[in-house]
Amino acid sequence: DSQLPVDVPRNEVFVADQIARHSIIGNYNFWVNGPWEPHRHALMLETFWYRDQETGELLNGVAASGPMYNEDFTQLNVDLRDDIYWSDGVQFTADDVIYTIETVKDNPGLNKSGWNAILNQYLDSIEKTGDFSVQFNLTESNPRFHTPLLEARWNGIYIMPKHIFETVEDPATFTFSPPVTLGAYTITETDPNGFWELYTRRDDWERTPAGIIVGNPGPHYVLTIFYGDSARKAIAMSRGELDVYFDVDFEAFQTTLDTTPTARSWYTEFPWAYPNEVSTRQFAFNMETDPIYANKDVRWALALTLDIVDLQTSYIGGVAKVTAMPIPPTASLSAIYLDPMEDWLQNLEIEIEPGVMYKPYDPTIPEQIAEWAEGEGYTVPGTPREVFGTGWWKYDPEVAERLLIKNGFSRDGSGDWLKPDGTPWQLQLQSPPDENDAFRMANAAADMWSDFGIDVNLQGLERSVWDQNHVTGQYEVSTPWYSFAQAAGDAWPEIRGFHPQYYIPNGEDYRSTGGNNHQRINDPRFGEYIDAMNGLNPTSEENFEVVTEFLQYFTEEMYMITAISFKKFVTWDERYWTGFPTAENPNYMPLYWFHGGKFAFQSLKPVNE
Repeated sequence: DSQLPVDVPRNEVFVADQIARHSIIGNYNFWVNGPWEPHRHALMLETFWYRDQETGELLNGVAASGPMYNEDFTQLNVDLRDDIYWSDGVQFTADDVIYTIETVKDNPGLNKSGWNAILNQYLDSIEKTGDFSVQFNLTESNPRFHTPLLEARWNGIYIMPKHIFETVEDPATFTFSPPVTLGAYTITETDPNGFWELYTRRDDWERTPAGIIVGNPGPHYVLTIFYGDSARKAIAMSRGELDVYFDVDFEAFQTTLDTTPTARSWYTEFPWAYPNEVSTRQFAFNMETDPIYANKDVRWALALTLDIVDLQTSYIGGVAKVTAMPIPPTASLSAIYLDPMEDWLQNLEIEIEPGVMYKPYDPTIPEQIAEWAEGEGYTVPGTPREVFGTGWWKYDPEVAERLLIKNGFSRDGSGDWLKPDGTPWQLQLQSPPDENDAFRMANAAADMWSDFGIDVNLQGLERSVWDQNHVTGQYEVSTPWYSFAQAAGDAWPEIRGFHPQYYIPNGEDYRSTGGNNHQRINDPRFGEYIDAMNGLNPTSEENFEVVTEFLQYFTEEMYMITAISFKKFVTWDERYWTGFPTAENPNYMPLYWFHGGKFAFQSLKPVNE
C-alpha cells in the first residue's frame, strides 16, 4: 500500500526526488536569494531559452525564435510567443517581459544568480517593439548578453506576471504565494515542514512552452518528496513510492537494481549513470578563513595526497569521469580544451624545493581505472579515456611532504602535521550528504588526508546550512561543483563572477555584487582574462585560446582540486510511467531539477497508455 502523503490516484502522480528539504516555506519569490528553485522552476517558471545539456539544442521558452543581435552586438531583439498564457488565464505579452527586466534591474534585492548586478552593468534600456517583441539596448558591445540572463543552463531570469507583481508594494518582500505560473503546473498542496510539494497539471497545458514543444500532456500530478539519504530513496522506489531519484550512492543504486526490476538509469549496463551534465566536482579552499590555504604549495600538497584511482573506484564505484580542471570531459569540451591541453599537462612542472622541479601529471589514470573495471568483470564500452576521462595528479605523499616542509610545516612526535605556527593542523571539511558524489569525495579526502597525518574534521551539513556557509565564507575546505565552460566552449558566463570587481571579503554575502566567488579569490589576473574574453565572439578560436590560457593559469595555481565530472544515477521506475529520457531515447536531458527539466516531465506517459 502506498504511504504517499497526498490523496491522489497513484497512477496519476509522478513522484520525484526533491533532493533536499525546503528550509523556507510558503515563499515562491524566486527573484530573491533564499527560496530554493530546483524542480519548482522546471514545473512552474519560464525564461527565454533553455540549453539542453544532452542534445545541445536551444529550446524556446517565452521566445519564439533565437536571439537576434545587431552587427556590433549593442542591441538584442527577441520575438516572443503569442500563444502562451498565465495559469490564471491572462495572456503573456511583451508587457510581462518589460516589467520583469525593469523591475529586476531597479531592485537590488532581486539579485538571484546576480541578475540585478548584470543588468545594471550591461543593460541601458529595454523597449517594446510590438505586443510580442522587445529590444534590449546594451551599454557596450556584448555578444553573450543573453547567456547568463536569458538562456537557462541552470536557470534564466524568471518572467514575472505583471498583472500580479504591479499590485504589490515591494517585489523583494512579496512571497508570491500561491504562484501564478507560465509553466505547465501549479502548486496545490505543500508540507509545512518542507518535505514535499504537490503540483497539478494545468487544464490548458498546451498553452505552455513545454506543452507546445513536447506535444504531450505529462502526468496529471507531480509530487516532489524528500526522503533523505540514498538508502531511504532505494527503499521508497522498491515500495513504489518514488518514480525517479536525483542521485544515490553506488550501493543504493545496486540495491535498486536488485529490488526494483522495473527500474533503470541512463544506460542499462555499466557504467549505468548519466554522464553528460556539464559540471565538475571540486575541493575548494576559502582563501581567508585560514591563511595556509592561500598558499598554492599547500593546495598542491593536498592534491598530491589524494589517490584519484582509489577515490574514483572505491568511493564513487568507477562510474564518473576523472578531470584535472573544471572542464567536464564531454566529447565537445574534450575536443576544444582537454585533448589539446594534454601535452601541456604532461609537461607541467611545479617547484617543490628551490630549483627542484617536478611533473605532477599522470596520463595513465584512465588505463588504471579500466584495469580495475575489467577486474570487476565489467565491459568497458569504449577507450579508457572516453569512458573514464583524463589523466590526473600523481599520488605522491613524499613530494607533498617536501612542499609542506618548504613552507614551514613540520610533524610532531606522532607523525601528525603541525602548521608553521606550531599548532596542530586541523582541517575543516564541509560537504552536503544529499549530494552523493560530493560527500563520497569528501569521505575519500578525509580518509586520505588523515592517513597523511592531518587532523580532518568532516562535517556533513544539511544543504541549506552548507549553502549559507558558502554565502558568508564560514568554511575552510568544501565540495562545490563548477564548470568553467558551457557546452559550446564559452567560459565567460561561468567565470565572470570571479572577476575582482565582484570580490567580497569573508563574513559578507558574496552574492551582493553579483559574483559567485565564495572562495574569496582576489586575483587581478582573473580580471585580465575575463576582460579579454568579454568582447570576443563566444565560439571563436580566439576566445577559446584566451580560455585555454586562463585554465592553464588556474591549474598551475591549484585554486581548486577538481577531481571528477558529474555523473548522476538519475534512476527511474517504469512501474507507472514511461517516456523518461534514456540513452536509447535521448530527446532531452534527464536532469529534471534544472530549469530545462520541464521537458523530461512533459514527456512522461502512463505505462498502460
